[in-house]
Amino acid sequence: MSQPTPQRRIGPFVLAEEIGVGGMGVVYRATYEKDGSEMAVKVLAPDLVADPKVEKRFIRETDILKKLRHPNIIRLFGAGSSKTQRFYAMELIEGGTLDTVLREQGKLTWEQAIDYAMQIAKALEHAHNAGIVHRDLKPGNLLIDQDGVLKLSDFGIARDTQATALTQAGKTVGTMNYMAPEQITGKDPVTGRTDLYALGCVLFQMLAGHPPFQAENQAELLFKHLDDVPPSVHDFNPDVPIWLGNLINDLLAKDPADRPHDALAVQVILDDVKERVKKKQAQQAATAGGEMTVAGATVLANKQKKKRKKTTGPATPFFEQTWFLVSALVLLLVGAFVYFRYTVSEGRLYARVSRGMASATPGDWAVVESDLRRLVDWYPDGPHIEEAKLWQDQIVMHREKQRIHTSVRFGREPRNEAERSYREAFKYEEFGDRITALEYYDALYELWTPDPTATYTEKELKRYEAARPTALLAKSKAETIRAILGEATDRVTFIRERIDSAEAQIAEGSTLEAKSTLESVVTLYGRLEEFKPLVRRARELLEEL
Repeated sequence: MSQPTPQRRIGPFVLAEEIGVGGMGVVYRATYEKDGSEMAVKVLAPDLVADPKVEKRFIRETDILKKLRHPNIIRLFGAGSSKTQRFYAMELIEGGTLDTVLREQGKLTWEQAIDYAMQIAKALEHAHNAGIVHRDLKPGNLLIDQDGVLKLSDFGIARDTQATALTQAGKTVGTMNYMAPEQITGKDPVTGRTDLYALGCVLFQMLAGHPPFQAENQAELLFKHLDDVPPSVHDFNPDVPIWLGNLINDLLAKDPADRPHDALAVQVILDDVKERVKKKQAQQAATAGGEMTVAGATVLANKQKKKRKKTTGPATPFFEQTWFLVSALVLLLVGAFVYFRYTVSEGRLYARVSRGMASATPGDWAVVESDLRRLVDWYPDGPHIEEAKLWQDQIVMHREKQRIHTSVRFGREPRNEAERSYREAFKYEEFGDRITALEYYDALYELWTPDPTATYTEKELKRYEAARPTALLAKSKAETIRAILGEATDRVTFIRERIDSAEAQIAEGSTLEAKSTLESVVTLYGRLEEFKPLVRRARELLEEL
C-alpha cells in the first residue's frame, strides 16, 4: 500500500503505512509516542473534512465505540482532532479480515464457520443490548487476530438514517450483498434482526464460497434480496449439517419477524447444532462399535472352539450355533433400521415439509427444501412421493417466474425459445387477454414437454430439461386462467370491449389511457387475419387522437 510522509504525526501518534481504506477515512498503523505501543489510527479523509454531515457521522462512530467493551468488538482507545483533521485510535489487529480469509480459502469448514458465527453473534448481542444496530455487517468489517479471535469493526453507518445507509452502501457492491430487505425498502424499521440477516449472508458465504445472492449489477442484486428465495447452502457444500442450513434459511427470511428473536437466540441455535452433530457422531460410533464387538466375539469363539478337543457327542443344532445367532441378530438389527427409516423417519420428514409447503410465503418453502429433497431421494417408493414431487415443482416454478420477470425488468434476452414464448404469453395476460394467453401457455407446455413414448438424442433431452421449469410455469398459468375464464373464451368480444373502453376514455378526455389501450390492440392482434376489422377500427381511432 502507499506510504505516508515519513514521521507524519497526528495528535500523539506517529503514522506509519496505510493498512486500510473505509468509506469515511484511511486507517494507518501508528505508534503512540508516550509508550511506544502500536495502534491503528483512523483519520477522516481530507476531502471529507469540510462536509459537516460526514464529520458528524465520524464523531458518532467514536461515540458508539465508547459504549462498547467486548472481546469481539474492536476496542477504541481515544479520539481527537489535530488542526482540521479528526481521528481516533483503536486496537491494531494483525491477522487481516474475514474477507481476506475467504478470498484465500474459498470455503471454510462448517466447524470454523460456526466458531466465527458464534463470535459475530456475541458481538451483535453486546451492541444490540446497548441500543446499537451495526447495519453494515460484512466480511470486510470482521477483523481476525492471529489467535483466531474475531473483531467487529466499522460502525460508520450504525444508527444512521435509512437514506444515508443506502447511500453509503451504494458505494460498494460488497455491502449490498448483505443488505436486508427492510434496509432496502424502508417499510420495516431497522432493528437487531437486520444485522441477523447480514449474519445469515456472511454465514452462507463462509460455507458456500460466495454470498447467497449474486447479480450483474447493483439494482438486480437489490431485487434479489427483496424477491428471490435464497438457494440452499447444501447445493454448494453438502457437508453442512442440516440444522446449520436451517438456521441460515431462518436468518435469510424476508420478514424480520420470521428470523431468530435476537443474537442470543442465534448463539443458542449454534450450540444446539454442535450438540446435535456430536450426538449423531456418537450414535454412528456406537453402531460401528457394536458391529465390531459382535465380530470380535465371533472371532474369539472360533479361536476357543479350535482349542477345544474334538468330542464325539451329538452336533449342536444349527439354530443354536454362533454363526446362526449372529446372523439372526444382524438381520434383526437391519430390519429394525429399515422399519425405522421407512416409517418413523419418513413420517417426520413429511410432517416438517408439509408444514412449510402449506405456507403462502416462498421463504418458508426454502426452509424445508433440504428435507423435501431427502424425502424424495430416500423414499422414492413412499406414500408421499407424488405430493413431494409436486412440491419440488412448486419451488422450481416460483424461482423460474422470479428469474424471468427479473430478466424482463433488466432488458435481458430470453435464454431459450421456451422463455421467449412465455414472455409473449405474459404480454397478452398482462393486457387482460387471458384467452390468447391461455392458448400460448398451452402451446408452450405441449411443445416443450417430451413424449414419454418417443426416443430423443442427448442434445434434445438437454433442451427439454433446460425448458422444463418454464414449461411447468406455463402449465400452472394455464390452469389458473382456465379456472378464471370458465366458458368465457370469445376473444372478439374481449377486443371489442377494450376498443369500446378506449372510445369512452377519449370522450372523457383520458386520451393517454385510450392511446395505450389502442396501441396494444394494434401490436398484439395486427398480425392475425381474423381480427383485421377490429384492428382497423383501433388504428382509425389512433389517427383521430
